[in-house]
Amino acid sequence: MKHSMLKVTFRIIFFSSLLLQASVVTTNQLHSSNFQTTLATLASDTSDNNKFWYWLNLARLQQANGDFTTSIQSFEKAYVILDEYEDRATISLRNIGSFLGSSLMSKGSESYYGKGYERTLMHTLNALNYLMLNNFEGAAVEMRRMEQRQEFWLKESEEKIKEASEEKEKARRQGNDTTHIPANYSLAAMLEDPDVKALTNNYQDPFSYTLGSIIMDISGQSAASGNFGEISLKRALALNPDVSKAFATLPNSPSIQNNKMDVTIIFLTGEAPALKIEKIRFPILHGAVYSSIDLPSYTSPSNDTSNVTILTDKLKLQPPRLLKSDLMAYKTLKDELPGELAKSVVRATTKAIAAKQASDHFGNLGGLVASLVFDVGSSYADSGFRNWEMMPNSGYIAKFEAIKKSTVNIKLNNTQESFVLPSDKKGTIVLITYLTPDNIRIDHVSY
Repeated sequence: MKHSMLKVTFRIIFFSSLLLQASVVTTNQLHSSNFQTTLATLASDTSDNNKFWYWLNLARLQQANGDFTTSIQSFEKAYVILDEYEDRATISLRNIGSFLGSSLMSKGSESYYGKGYERTLMHTLNALNYLMLNNFEGAAVEMRRMEQRQEFWLKESEEKIKEASEEKEKARRQGNDTTHIPANYSLAAMLEDPDVKALTNNYQDPFSYTLGSIIMDISGQSAASGNFGEISLKRALALNPDVSKAFATLPNSPSIQNNKMDVTIIFLTGEAPALKIEKIRFPILHGAVYSSIDLPSYTSPSNDTSNVTILTDKLKLQPPRLLKSDLMAYKTLKDELPGELAKSVVRATTKAIAAKQASDHFGNLGGLVASLVFDVGSSYADSGFRNWEMMPNSGYIAKFEAIKKSTVNIKLNNTQESFVLPSDKKGTIVLITYLTPDNIRIDHVSY
């Protein structure tokens, strides 16, 4: 009997390894210091091209390389995957859990379709691609799509709250407490951080709305779109009053009146936190050889800038940090953790019961083997649970007036970059991408 049990266990482990293969391009490879190698590896390895996170990471790397057209194409691939998910979920929002791939095995076996802030930012960053191609109409379309995408996120979030309530009740019936965050959870303190608590919600960021306002103003489509630009700026200010510091003008001096131009500088810096699954010991009513819960968690952001300074012969600006991807991630996690904890406890309890039954039928060895099987299966699944790891962690925007043909100096941490403004244009838009100190790219377009 025990021999038969071991054969069944081996088969479960074997088939789990086939179904839950780890991604070929690992998180560590994505964050490699060799940018060109990382981009080439991700672009050539299409084993994960059915994953939402794959196309977002590829699009971001392509954008950081100045490949704006191919970056647009990759973002569109991500849209197709998310659209298909949202279309299915719209048919029956009540089944949102099944679309996420909820499993008795592990959190990691869920299919990842991004969070509200990621769905917002994919359109925001794609708008930058269109800007750099001098396609202001395309950029404006992306900003409108950004807002439309948020509508489904609200519906999905409401359904998650309902689902979480049901999971908490299920855990309570099994005798488990899901009202407290485990003390040994690595992000327990971060979720109580005042800056995280101060965020209005987990899907709207002032960076996107400030950029949307500027794009609509430059494209001349604000009035035709129901004053979208003005409304966007008001929303940005409501989310962060420091948005006002992103704008500066020169005095109305007759000597420079006809020699001024608008300059918009957009900074994307650092790499946002990478998603991981944390195994935590937790008291389960139904004992087994051992059991643990699995909760989503994040690594720290990397390669970020602490300050940005812009210098011209007339102005000195320190634009505010309007994009805070790390805080958005933690805010989302804080909002969803009660539901995640409830589902995780139910998963752990279910596995513990199964292990206990194996122990009752096959002895202590059977219980141990059953627990090992669950661990092996969940470990395979966890290794493939990924988010948009190459998303910028910080975003700064400055829109100001400057004298044509003058020099603009930019200081990023200990690095300084300079460029000269054109002499015959109304305005210039500059995109600065800072992935690492060794990978700084400046692209610009004039209009």
